[in-house]
Amino acid sequence: MLLLTACTSHNDPAPSQGPSSPAAHRSGGAQADKKLTAQAQSALDAASDDGSSMVESGVERVSDGVHTRPDLAQGTDYKLTVVCAGKGAAEIVVAPSGAGGKKAVPCDGSVVFERLTAEGTLKVDVQGEPGAAGMIAWRINKA
Repeated sequence: MLLLTACTSHNDPAPSQGPSSPAAHRSGGAQADKKLTAQAQSALDAASDDGSSMVESGVERVSDGVHTRPDLAQGTDYKLTVVCAGKGAAEIVVAPSGAGGKKAVPCDGSVVFERLTAEGTLKVDVQGEPGAAGMIAWRINKA
């Protein structure tokens, strides 16, 4: 048997529901993430080739970054398209370095492209720089 009790007093102030409460920050953050996701996804969709086949895609928070090990056909060329919406900047890092490289991604809604060539196991990371915030939309298509 579980027994829960709680006490309240009419003299205690009510919990804050203003903008400084953690619940308000969470809901405001979720709304901001939704808006930035829509902006990044819209820019990504507008820049993507309709005729090329998509391999994989996603949307991530800048703070989480993008970390993928795509299953790509050896020797085939691919195009990575990345859009960051928010503030600051991120960086695309492709390893091994011969398969791609490093490229800056401003978090201003700009579309950034990187050519990829599958040479063994390919590792694609998009990391936010210190102080960056927002959402990253990305897609890998056959070139």
